[in-house]
Amino acid sequence: MDSDESLYAPTRQVADPASCDFYHVMDIPGYGLTTGAMWDLRGDTAGYIGNVDLAGKRVLEIGPASGYLTFYMESQGAEVVSIELPTDHAWDVVPDASLDLTGFVDDVTKGIVRLRDAYWFTHERTGSSAKVHYGDIYDLPDALGHFDYAVLASVLLHVREPLRAVEQCARLADNLIITDLHYADIPDDKPYMSWFSTKEAPVPHVWWRFSPGIFVRFAEVLGFDSNTVSISEQVYVADGPPRSVPLFTVVSRRSSAARAT
Repeated sequence: MDSDESLYAPTRQVADPASCDFYHVMDIPGYGLTTGAMWDLRGDTAGYIGNVDLAGKRVLEIGPASGYLTFYMESQGAEVVSIELPTDHAWDVVPDASLDLTGFVDDVTKGIVRLRDAYWFTHERTGSSAKVHYGDIYDLPDALGHFDYAVLASVLLHVREPLRAVEQCARLADNLIITDLHYADIPDDKPYMSWFSTKEAPVPHVWWRFSPGIFVRFAEVLGFDSNTVSISEQVYVADGPPRSVPLFTVVSRRSSAARAT
């Protein structure tokens, strides 16, 4: 068995959109506009990933959900490898004793299956060449190879050890793109990470609130010698009328000299 077969999931054919959940609004060839999404990034997808030039770049993407960003980056000329959890892998749930965690994990598992169906449904209809590796973001295999960029877009708030995940990506990629919710009450330039879930309003699927400064500082620790921060406005379309929400994007780059050390 060659490395591609052992590392990457086989492509799947999903014919029925009723088996799918679409996390982002997408206009899928031969199908049309998706419904029931959480976010619509179409107004400024480039800003969402820091306005970087992806043409001819190899990109490692953490957490593709239903694949909107995967297929957008491909449309910009990137070769994309996405990392997703296996269905039998434990979810990084906030272990709050006051919550029905068993019921939550069951719901999450069903939702992941539907997101994956949406990914493969869209993969086929866009003629995508993107690959998926089902594995542990805290233990990325070296065999995945070298990447020009690693993209962690709106995923780190959901993981117990976000800096460990960043460090894993930094092993494999020359540049990092990290996007997350922007909070006006958190100073951008301070390396700050705080608990999201409260005793009064516990949340099992969100761990953290971040400043962009924490990822700038950690990127410096890891040897990235150029870091920029930008803000984009994205449209949240779940739970009522669409509304604009600010997100920050940190783009961290290693110069040739930094890569050589």
